[in-house]
Amino acid sequence: MKKYHNPTALFSILGLSLATSPFIITILILKLLGEWLKNCGEVSEEIFRAEQLPLLNITQLEKVKELDN
Repeated sequence: MKKYHNPTALFSILGLSLATSPFIITILILKLLGEWLKNCGEVSEEIFRAEQLPLLNITQLEKVKELDN
């Protein structure tokens, strides 16, 4: 590790470290938020999948076709 004899160099290093930490934390929070939103979207898709595509009873469709003939 380098030793800094100049106090302004030490303050500039500390200042730079303190200035960049909010940006790094923000990037991590945005990444986690994006993953969370993606997971919420996948879960909601699974919940509403049954409502979007109703189950069709094939035997009833065949009876309707027979009645139409």
